[in-house]
Amino acid sequence: MAKVLLDRELGEIISRATQDPSIIDCADSYEYFLEDLAELVCTHFGGTRGNVVMPDDDMSWTVAIHINESVPSDGGVFAQYDTDVVWRDGEEEG
Repeated sequence: MAKVLLDRELGEIISRATQDPSIIDCADSYEYFLEDLAELVCTHFGGTRGNVVMPDDDMSWTVAIHINESVPSDGGVFAQYDTDVVWRDGEEEG
């Protein structure tokens, strides 16, 4: 019989995995997980996934998201992150 998960439970699983990457087998698997997750986000919120970068020290993993025509004019869900880069009306400002 299948386990039936709530939408927020799926979110909890993703949150647990991104807060403790060690629950995924190895760095390569975690990189693929982040690539897939970024693709999912871009599919539903706009943008184009760029590179996933593994940290050299105690910093976090990073994923580049590039603006495209699907990102809302106000920057959409991305507006509150990496605020040094501003997306407005389909363009990067500054």
